[in-house]
Amino acid sequence: MFREYKTFSVIIFAAMLGSVAISDASVGSMAVVETNLPQSEALFLTVDEVVVRVKSQSPRVLFERESVQRALEQSFQQRATLLPQLSIRTQQTRQQLGSGFAGDDFESPPFNSFGARVEGTQTVFDPVKYANFRLAQLAKAVAEYDYEVVVQDILDQAIQLYFTHLRDLRRVEIVQGNIERDTELLELARNQFDAGVAIKIDVTRAEVRIATERRSLMEARALVEDSILQLKSLLDIDQDREVLLDRSIIEDIKSPPSLKNYAGMDDLTERRPELASQQRQLDQARLARRAASWQRLPNVELFGEWGYDSDEAFDSDEKEAWLVGVRGSIPIFEGGRIASEKREAKAVVRQNEYLMRDLNNRIEREFRFAMIDMDSRYAQIEIARGEIRLGRDEVAQAEERYREGLADNRELIDAQQRLSDAENSHLRAVYLYGLSRLAFARAIGAVERVLL
Repeated sequence: MFREYKTFSVIIFAAMLGSVAISDASVGSMAVVETNLPQSEALFLTVDEVVVRVKSQSPRVLFERESVQRALEQSFQQRATLLPQLSIRTQQTRQQLGSGFAGDDFESPPFNSFGARVEGTQTVFDPVKYANFRLAQLAKAVAEYDYEVVVQDILDQAIQLYFTHLRDLRRVEIVQGNIERDTELLELARNQFDAGVAIKIDVTRAEVRIATERRSLMEARALVEDSILQLKSLLDIDQDREVLLDRSIIEDIKSPPSLKNYAGMDDLTERRPELASQQRQLDQARLARRAASWQRLPNVELFGEWGYDSDEAFDSDEKEAWLVGVRGSIPIFEGGRIASEKREAKAVVRQNEYLMRDLNNRIEREFRFAMIDMDSRYAQIEIARGEIRLGRDEVAQAEERYREGLADNRELIDAQQRLSDAENSHLRAVYLYGLSRLAFARAIGAVERVLL
């Protein structure tokens, strides 16, 4: 039990040197990135630039960063209880005594008294204060890992919005392409009607289809505005500023990463800040369990004061006064409080152990499913490309049959709808593949690597 305190004085000395201070490098990495671009100029963002903005300018990330700073300062506060405490005390009094020490009549005129002291205390051995300091250090480590969790969560949201906005832009283009084909269909139907090889309902069908696609275009454009406004809000960008995104990530699609790059859960767990945070919380719980027992140990403290006494301040008649001593205490009976705290601390340890097992299982499931999902989504992209090629062939053949008067334009309209469905299926496959890569990056605890 006492092995924890063999180097107690060394620990205090290390604490005095600021062993829990944040390094200059880590502070520098938290610097906010400012942009010198005028607000009227369009802001072009790549995925890498989104990552930088999230880490440096997202209000939610900056809020969580302050939690780390608070945890650091709280560890300093607990460290301070282990260091020497010095203070200066002065006191000027005027007093009249009413009786002597034995209760006899005592007549004395009022008198003055002045004292000045430098007082100091130093903890020699206090296991509870030491435990509180170590718990505060672990709380700081938990706050740092929780900050990384928040960063990963916000990055996940930001890049998902990035993919969503690109999807919405592409959907607008698909609808615009549908309108162009429908406009050509309407012109062809009118020509066929004027030539006497089609009937009026062919023209009406084409007009109805154009009206339907125009409504779809309005809906698609509203989704574009919604996704970009959400992204601007998350990145703390002025809502009136135009933002353009790099579209190469949905045009230059890479194959899924190989499972061979990850030997097992050991490699994975080193990257997940949630696991590191939970491990530190488990360490906290175990230390708190030991600290509950340490309350039965004695605590020892040195104290002393030095100064002078006189009748009045600065009367040149002061006399030196001093006091030194040591005091210690040990609990004898506290009503069963310590035993109850020990049982509670053991329950907290068991809770954190269960949470650790659950978190390990969940992360391993996320990782394995992300690998399966990526392979499936990637295969669906190629299938969707084939559907687009077949859809274009079908449209061309249906249009030729309609021009030749071999069928009405319902066949052509159906072919165009199937081509539109194929283009939307391809877009959906690309979008879901991007999200599956994002889920994989989140599973390994590195959303920044979504494009690797």
